[in-house]
Amino acid sequence: MFAITSNSIQRRAATVRPRTKTRRGCLLAALAGSVALLAATAAGASAEGVAVFPGSPLTVYIGPRGECQSSYAVTGVNYFVNESGDCGFFLAFPTDVAKGQPAAVAGKTFGFSGSAGPHLEDVYLPIEQTPVTGSGSEASPYSQTTVYDVAEDEEATKAYAQITDLTTYVNGAPQFTSTFTVKNVASHALYFRAIYAGDLYVAGDDFGTGEFLGGPPRFVGGQNAASGVLGGFVESTPWSAWEEGCWNETAGEAGEAAEAGRCFGAAAGDEGIWHIVRQSYEKEAGSVFDDEVDPATIDNAAGVEWDEPLTAGLAPNAEESFTVVNHTAAPNGLQVSPGTQTLTQGQTATVTATAVDTANQPYAGRTLRYTITGANSQTGSLTLDGSGQGQLSYVGANAGIDTIQMYVDLGNSGEQTSFDPSATATVTFTPKPPPAPTPNSGYAISKIHANSNGTITITFVPVQGGTATLEVTVPTATISRRALAAKKSHKCKHGQIKIKGKCRPAHTRTAKLKATGVAGVPLTFTVKPTAKVVKALKRGRTVHLTAKLTYKSSLGGSPTVKVFHFTVKPKKHKHRR
Repeated sequence: MFAITSNSIQRRAATVRPRTKTRRGCLLAALAGSVALLAATAAGASAEGVAVFPGSPLTVYIGPRGECQSSYAVTGVNYFVNESGDCGFFLAFPTDVAKGQPAAVAGKTFGFSGSAGPHLEDVYLPIEQTPVTGSGSEASPYSQTTVYDVAEDEEATKAYAQITDLTTYVNGAPQFTSTFTVKNVASHALYFRAIYAGDLYVAGDDFGTGEFLGGPPRFVGGQNAASGVLGGFVESTPWSAWEEGCWNETAGEAGEAAEAGRCFGAAAGDEGIWHIVRQSYEKEAGSVFDDEVDPATIDNAAGVEWDEPLTAGLAPNAEESFTVVNHTAAPNGLQVSPGTQTLTQGQTATVTATAVDTANQPYAGRTLRYTITGANSQTGSLTLDGSGQGQLSYVGANAGIDTIQMYVDLGNSGEQTSFDPSATATVTFTPKPPPAPTPNSGYAISKIHANSNGTITITFVPVQGGTATLEVTVPTATISRRALAAKKSHKCKHGQIKIKGKCRPAHTRTAKLKATGVAGVPLTFTVKPTAKVVKALKRGRTVHLTAKLTYKSSLGGSPTVKVFHFTVKPKKHKHRR
């Protein structure tokens, strides 16, 4: 399979001369009508005598004299400029009378006339054109046969050679294959040079730069600088020579004819492909093409040749076949993954873009340019790797929706053209949730009081919602009538005292309350004295109360604990005298 890689392109050495870029004015006037005709043909109509291959993505056209054309819906025709394009197969017959070359063909080049060339005086005589058959699959490719003769005149007085042109196309391929079988139907051997040439109009553009790939298989043709589309010929039957250059000679006859025949973009004196084809019968031996390409942007064409029949000849009733692959790789759409994604503000978005042509060859080393509009607007570019992939990554600093518009700058112009593969992706950044608050179990006492009757009131304001616990204790000895200090010989544990001969806790809990606190809202605990505390006060005892306030935030963390001590003295009663 023919493959194009970025590092396989080899440009032949050439002297770059100053060029003046202009247009083929008189011929381009008919371009709009020609393109409209091609669009109609692709939809099922066909000009008389032109076979149409209903392929995808490439549509192929073969005229009654073997004229070839192909087109992509997205880029247009690939050869100048009609449905039966200026591309095809030619036979040049040098005079070479010494070898017995028939006089009727000697000193002539046979082929087709074309819309802009080669304008041959001797054209093939159409014989037969079969319908297109097959399904377009690899097992059953589209196939069509066109037959035409090298005849003495248009009345078919006598034929000398018959060419059977078999063309096939497989859906999905960026190329079609033509095999030209030449049969000698004369009574004498024929000596000829076989040529396949075309006036390049790659991706709908008359101008291109010469490209040669060393292969195998070898390729010669041109590249549309704006779109990056490559078009030309791939070697099948080994070539004797090849060339890419101007479509026609750079200087013709005086006046208007010179303007019509000039090769725009090249210096005067360049012979041009069509001029070489027309005059190819003049060279008795060797090649007419020079194995060079022109690296400048010119109104270009390309051609290949087979010279073996010049010396060996083709015997009567003998056949010889010449196969060529007509290749044009157009860009596919840019593939992006993922097309949409949703992330959280502050996260990194990554989009992978993949760019290949219709032959599935990557656009390695090309520049991918992007513009992000929306919440995180920015522009930038990156270089595609060897597989035609590149990753765009950026941080979504702001919440919102971003639209990423990307395109591969095939012409390296810095501006997007209709040929550049492009795509759009969207990224939605949702707002980042606020950070979780830090647990805070703190509170502020706004009121604290102990009444003479032993009632305790505590009011406080918590910082956060949570749970409050208030525990009140009193020394056990205060409320026990028979509390005795523990004797050394009868010690109790630390924190205990002996009452009635038994070790008891040194403090007795008189109350334990719980309540739910709300941030910023005062919370009040009121603890009334127990009966024992009241009795102790009535007996004239001073009561020492301890209140431990514990608060824990509902968010967790360590609780805040505060301890308060109260001394409640009994009321003094006045005695009457």
